[in-house]
Amino acid sequence: MVGDRMAKPGTAPRKQGRSSREGDDTEAVIDLDDPRLQTEAARGLVKAARELFVKKGFSATSVSDITERAGMSVGSLYYHYGSKTNIYVAIWLQYQRSQEARARETVIAVRAAGVTNGLRLFLAGTRAYLLGAWEHRDVVRLAADGDTPPGFGLRTRRINQEWFRQNSALLRDSANTAGQDDPLAIRAIVAIVTDAMGGICREVAACATREEAEELVARAIDVFARLANSPMDQQFRPDARPATAFGVTVRDDGGW
Repeated sequence: MVGDRMAKPGTAPRKQGRSSREGDDTEAVIDLDDPRLQTEAARGLVKAARELFVKKGFSATSVSDITERAGMSVGSLYYHYGSKTNIYVAIWLQYQRSQEARARETVIAVRAAGVTNGLRLFLAGTRAYLLGAWEHRDVVRLAADGDTPPGFGLRTRRINQEWFRQNSALLRDSANTAGQDDPLAIRAIVAIVTDAMGGICREVAACATREEAEELVARAIDVFARLANSPMDQQFRPDARPATAFGVTVRDDGGW
């Protein structure tokens, strides 16, 4: 997510065969760069759907609800998106594309300012991504309520896996440059942040004000930085661990 070398974000495979209908799996059906999705009609449908999904939820919103709000025909929705599921996925992919761009541009700017440390670049991009969750809080809340199309969870897991891969490479390259390669530590930090991002984005989106959101993001980045920078205490290393009982050191004399 936060490397300036990443693949082009926010796109999905082009449609194969016939358009999907309601309830179909969401994989391989949306390409945000399809010319049909660049029209005013397509943007109007997305705007109407986003408002209705936020207000009523995905399941309770019908195709006719969307087209009526957009002032278009049902056929127009099927021509541009193929299904209600696909228009939901398009909203999510647009959010992801915006988030990827925000994080990438931040990393590029920080790198241009002379920062080469992978961890600092990683945290700068992560901070930008989290602040973007506040800007798009309606979409984050929409996905967080669990009322999503079939297959949506698989798509988000794949996004997280790609995010993990890209950021592992960013930190590993920095560690190699500094001659301090610790691949297990890098894997641990990126895994922790990757797994935490969804929950933190939801908390950011739930904040009452931007100021509260910014403070929450600052606290999260501070926690991530501490995890990455704090050396492991010697007593917790496997080759130097004393006898313990439930994490409490047991002395040879039987005391605690």
